[in-house]
Amino acid sequence: MTELLTNIGTFFTQSITWLGDVLDTVVTSPALLVMVLAMPICGFAVGLLSRLIRL
Repeated sequence: MTELLTNIGTFFTQSITWLGDVLDTVVTSPALLVMVLAMPICGFAVGLLSRLIRL
């Protein structure tokens, strides 16, 4: 049981490290930043507008 909990803790620690690396890459690259922030916002706006039009 102890080994299982240790492995789970190691996995989550590594996952947080990977997430930090990805976020650093996205923040330092303006093109990626636009893709990550602007695209979902535009998609949300288009979806919301299409639902409002169908009412």
